[in-house]
Amino acid sequence: MFFDGVIDNPQVGTTIVGAVNVVATWVALLLMDSCGRKTLILWSSAGMFISCIAIVLSLLGFFSNMVALGGVNAYVSFFEIGLGPIPWLIVAEMFEAKYVATAMSVSCQVNWSCNFIIGLAFPYMNKYLGPYSFGPFALVLLLTFIFAAFELPETQGTTPEELQAELVRRNSNVVYHNIDIEGNYNVPLDVEWRMAMEQLKLEEEDAMKKGSYNYGFQPMTQSAPRISQASFPQEPTTWASSMGTSPPTR
Repeated sequence: MFFDGVIDNPQVGTTIVGAVNVVATWVALLLMDSCGRKTLILWSSAGMFISCIAIVLSLLGFFSNMVALGGVNAYVSFFEIGLGPIPWLIVAEMFEAKYVATAMSVSCQVNWSCNFIIGLAFPYMNKYLGPYSFGPFALVLLLTFIFAAFELPETQGTTPEELQAELVRRNSNVVYHNIDIEGNYNVPLDVEWRMAMEQLKLEEEDAMKKGSYNYGFQPMTQSAPRISQASFPQEPTTWASSMGTSPPTR
């Protein structure tokens, strides 16, 4: 559908893109271990961003249709060397072995959900945005490049423990809930709970000294009423006391 009006036979364009996809995947295998994960992500997102701009300008008439076709193939090539395979490696390298299966499952679910949404939305984007249908992709790629440049750690040749230490060092000056994560990142909830209990204890002791502590009941400010002897029930008069003699015996 995209190649309608770009080249005479759209099926030829689809075939060319498929061939480029295969070659780019082979190139990605060669670059995977020789270049860092972060470097490939940066190259990939930057190349795809420039390709989107070239495609939009070509569809607007600033360049020929062949430039648009080249932009699509460049877009696919840069995707295959970076954003295609690298995220799967990063997820596996960032988490400890016991969490890898869960992390990969969540990542896979999010990935295919987004693919499904894009597959449904792109025909409408192409219909209503026309030549600017690649504009939203360019915006996402720009944000991806910024995130990878400033936030994404390099995972190649590192362990999850080393990545955690690197993130702690990078954010050592950041305080969360009055806790310095550099010294307490192992058990922050336990430390925060203990600090809260100590603060509460100090406040209660201070209130006891001032006499304003609430014990949960009101103190008795008046003396208890005196109970008269008449309020107690009288013991019943026995037969012996009423007759003045002792009871008969057999």
